Amino acid sequence: MSRVKRVFLITIDCLRADHVGCIGGKSLTPNIDKLAQDSVVFTRAFANGPGTNQSFPAILTSTYFLMHGGMRLLPHCTTLAEALSKHGFETVAFHSNPFLSRNLGWSKGFNEFYDFIDIIKSPSAAVTRSSLQAKAVKFIDKLIMMLNNRRIQSILRRFYYRLSEFQIPYIEGSELNKHVIKWITENKKKRFFLWMHYMDPHRPYVPPPPNLQYFSTRKEAFLFDVFMDSKIGQANISKEELDKLRGLYEGEVRYVDNCIGMLIGFLKNEGLLEDSLLILNADHGEAFLEHNRLTHAFDIAYNEVIHVPLIIYGLTDHSKVSDDYVQLLDVPPTILDATGIGKPDDFIGDSLVSTRERHKNSGFIFSESAKPDLINLRYDTSKIVVSCIADEWKLIINELWRTTELYNLKEDFYEEKNLATIERKICKELTSLIQEHLSAVSYDRLKTKSRTAEEKQIKKRLRALGYID
Repeated sequence: MSRVKRVFLITIDCLRADHVGCIGGKSLTPNIDKLAQDSVVFTRAFANGPGTNQSFPAILTSTYFLMHGGMRLLPHCTTLAEALSKHGFETVAFHSNPFLSRNLGWSKGFNEFYDFIDIIKSPSAAVTRSSLQAKAVKFIDKLIMMLNNRRIQSILRRFYYRLSEFQIPYIEGSELNKHVIKWITENKKKRFFLWMHYMDPHRPYVPPPPNLQYFSTRKEAFLFDVFMDSKIGQANISKEELDKLRGLYEGEVRYVDNCIGMLIGFLKNEGLLEDSLLILNADHGEAFLEHNRLTHAFDIAYNEVIHVPLIIYGLTDHSKVSDDYVQLLDVPPTILDATGIGKPDDFIGDSLVSTRERHKNSGFIFSESAKPDLINLRYDTSKIVVSCIADEWKLIINELWRTTELYNLKEDFYEEKNLATIERKICKELTSLIQEHLSAVSYDRLKTKSRTAEEKQIKKRLRALGYID
């Protein structure tokens, strides 16, 4: 019988691996680094997709994004929460990401599921200073939704936020901690699995003081972030603008690290880290023009987006750093292995507890994405982007842009030299691996309804986060 009484899965949106001190050498995350001193740290962990919706099927169901055909989890898919619940764990979730809503299937297996959709305010819900101002905000909001020109939409959005009161379109880390700590205090005698997801490093980058750089107020930083929205995908970004944007992002990383430190401090003071397993990872990273792109667009498969932190506390009594190439697909089987529970048949990944050497020598890591249709809450899986990592080689096939890129990650981890036309044999071998993978992944192109009240709420949240123009 496993000694693990509690499982904590802490996920962070948009946290780059090279911005975590114990992995990338930056000094932004002292609290995560302190946790790492008593944990297993995987310095070469990869997300199985470049965004939340592409990555989380691996994190919570040990399956690939393309198997689901869209934003909804397949209904017959076994979740990590279900597997733990069947073996006596109370299961609870806390997050505020619209892509992870219960209406898209993510509550499956959780006894309690708090996605906070009912209390998150979008900017259009903000209180304005006059009825005339309120009418102007409403009118601009309609224009933004009607127009298809991204540049004009961005200009209108700037006026929109200047007229409305500043609102963060997600639950901030300190507030999320309050909900989580309250639940733990009331249930700490139970055997439980708790998943929580911090949104803070996600755009808009508006960290609270003292983490706010370059700007005097958060609203000022927010308006700069909105202004930069018009430049995403363009090359006319100045060094000063990029420095400001990166500075705001780093402020968010410092802030979320502080929130994690407060949570872990509470768990230690209550003695709740004893006999517990704690997994900390990001769903993906964030780009800052390393390949002339910003944020984490669906077609970015470079390491600045798919290389993620993965830290596991409770596997050993001492720290260990592993440079093995591993993937988030392995997180659910690792949790079950550590708790003495057998892996469900539909889990694809392998436990990092007992099969680490096999991963080091022969593991393949696939990351997948497809062209999104967020208005209809689905993806066009006939237009895909797939990468494969094998033996420190990485191949990226982008069907949308008709490009093929090959990199030697041992010598070129930041993917600066494309060897596809030089190493033709390796390129051919990895192309075959990708083709075999796509044949094996039986993904259904699901037809989804898009007119329900719940989905309208999700779309409102996506628009508030800037996903939908």
